[in-house]
Amino acid sequence: MKKTIAMIALGLISAGYGFSQTSVWKISKGNKEIYLGGSVHLLRPSDFPLPKEFDVAFTKATTLVLEADVKYPEILQKIMLESMLPEGQTLKSVLSEKQYKAICDAAENAGLSMGNIDRMKPGMAIMTLSAMQMQKINLSAGGVDIYYYDKASGKNKTVEFLESIDFQIDLICNLPFDIDEFTAYSLADLQKLNHEEEFVKMLDDWRTGKITAEDEMNEMKQNYPSIYKAMFSDRNYKWLPKIEKYLEDDKIEFVLVGSAHLWGDDGLLKLLKKKGYKIGQLRVKK
Repeated sequence: MKKTIAMIALGLISAGYGFSQTSVWKISKGNKEIYLGGSVHLLRPSDFPLPKEFDVAFTKATTLVLEADVKYPEILQKIMLESMLPEGQTLKSVLSEKQYKAICDAAENAGLSMGNIDRMKPGMAIMTLSAMQMQKINLSAGGVDIYYYDKASGKNKTVEFLESIDFQIDLICNLPFDIDEFTAYSLADLQKLNHEEEFVKMLDDWRTGKITAEDEMNEMKQNYPSIYKAMFSDRNYKWLPKIEKYLEDDKIEFVLVGSAHLWGDDGLLKLLKKKGYKIGQLRVKK
């Protein structure tokens, strides 16, 4: 969770007097441009209004592009259908003893009975524990993507998606990677949510584009390779051709993806730079 929210900046930040730093990037080639923003999926009410750069990119764009349709009408029904283990299975039967105990400890810390999550698939059980911990630190407001999704309908902007909501639900519920690896990784990040001051600093750094996450993403690639591949690099490479097509049409798109997708050797910024596109932070006068 921490990596999804807090991996904000690449080592391309150039400070300028009178300008703010930012988590929004302008991607261009010739006279064609799009905007690429690092989204945080959950925020505190106090995190609004969002940094000015996001509004500038949204205003200039004719099309908003999000990861998936998080407002899909049947999303809750789909999650419920996919989130439960097959009859006769429990978390205890599908996890190693070590990882099951870790989930039990996390549930106890959250004040949640294991009876509430023991029939859930590991990914959904951990998401439930994360959601409870996030509520404790007031992360209850919709994130950047939901905010602009709602604004787009009122501004008559087109909304498009890089992947289906079915794909995202399957990714979390059915975990196409090592279960124990995912549990260890996720529970370690869940512990970070217990330190509110650290988490708040990460959100503040996201607002100003100050965090450097190259090393952290590449470390994840080395230490949690199956998660990194399924959650980040595979998806980035699938999205890349779609983003490149946006640089060929006659519209301006504002593409919003989870911030972690921007950074590291397989991050979108580096992939686009290798393709020859000009990349620079969108900066607005303070």
